[in-house]
Amino acid sequence: MTQHNQKTSGWLSRRTTLVSALGALALSILANGYFYSLEGARGLYVWHPIIALKIVLFMGLVPISIAIVALPLEKLAQKLAMRVVRWLSFVSSIIVSIISIALVAFLIVVPRTGSLEPARLKLVDPAKGIHALGTQPAEASFSAGTTNKGAAQPGITLPQSQSAALQPATDAQARSPLDQPLLRLSFSSDPHWGADTSNATARTQILEGIAAGKPDAFFMLGDTVETGNSATQWNLALSDLEALIPAVPLRPMLGNHDALFGGQYIYRKAFYPKGFSSDSGSPYYWSIDAGSATIVAVDLPWGTEMFGARQRAWLEKTLAAADPRKPLIVISHSFFYASGYDDPTFDTPWYDHYQNIPALVPLFEKYGVDLVISGHNHYQELLAHNGVTYAIIGSMGGIPDPEPSYRSPWSRWINVGGYGWLDVEVLPGRLALTFRSETGEARQRATIEY
Repeated sequence: MTQHNQKTSGWLSRRTTLVSALGALALSILANGYFYSLEGARGLYVWHPIIALKIVLFMGLVPISIAIVALPLEKLAQKLAMRVVRWLSFVSSIIVSIISIALVAFLIVVPRTGSLEPARLKLVDPAKGIHALGTQPAEASFSAGTTNKGAAQPGITLPQSQSAALQPATDAQARSPLDQPLLRLSFSSDPHWGADTSNATARTQILEGIAAGKPDAFFMLGDTVETGNSATQWNLALSDLEALIPAVPLRPMLGNHDALFGGQYIYRKAFYPKGFSSDSGSPYYWSIDAGSATIVAVDLPWGTEMFGARQRAWLEKTLAAADPRKPLIVISHSFFYASGYDDPTFDTPWYDHYQNIPALVPLFEKYGVDLVISGHNHYQELLAHNGVTYAIIGSMGGIPDPEPSYRSPWSRWINVGGYGWLDVEVLPGRLALTFRSETGEARQRATIEY
């Protein structure tokens, strides 16, 4: 057999095998690179490292590895083994190339072509800020809640008993000037529209309660939907929001579920339309001038996977420039200090966040952040550490997380298994926090001096 025939062994030559394997590797690298560039994608590999993700990540190495194995087999007198291995490499190259192209097409096409039904919402443009609608307390009146006997911490006061959830409007004149709110804000997170396990009734009650309270703004801190690239789920959310809180100024954030598989593009269609802008230049992290308070949103879908040098520099500059006479409130999707549990499948720790705490908490403490509000964990929890108060409010309808197996040493109060939201009143010299159930009862109150 001639040297040419030895190398070609039919039409599948060494060169064809290697070129196809290298092409598959290049396509795999491009597909994974694009996937990694999307919001929250890197967090999947840390917090939900399922087998499918590992296969996609390393599949490009398979054809080239097999092709390399075929090289020494060329020296054998019998060429069957070499031909079989070359064919395995070539076929795997085709499979990897098809998967890589299909993945990129899926990530680009599906979220960008999802059709959203128009919804009339009073969306907050971060660049324009929030203007208090008035200082009257809410018109709704709810029944009293439970009690808490946790010890007070520096900068935070936990009352021993609860008063009425919201004072009726007729009592407004009875409040002293120091009791008149300068700004009224509501917060909740993790409604998970589209999830079979979410509680639609509780979610509706929460939105109705917030609408009745008429806050100056409502911040929804992420995981609006279960699967981010599903336009159907976003339309469910938009329909309910339009029906229940069309007049409440609304600013949603992007959560890890919202970001899944390119969901960031549908999020922007739904909640960050053309003409909106922010001081950071990003739709995912920004600061808002709320008149009587400064509100700073950071982009932490799972953890610090999106918290690069650019966002860190912006955050430090923004916190340093904040007016020290006003309360400084930071909001995010994933939490900092929190109670929780180890994921039974992946053994990942859903408590005292090992990424977020060292990356951001020193900045909070250095620049005097008063309150940090987050979701992600499906509890209501109040924590305090080194003069900063932390609130977890992932209770807007997503399936409640299990009883914590780990209780954060900084936890002062927690509600497990319930749904609800958080009201924050900005008063002269202090913030008044009220954790509410889905029906509006006050579960816990706290006061933070600033």
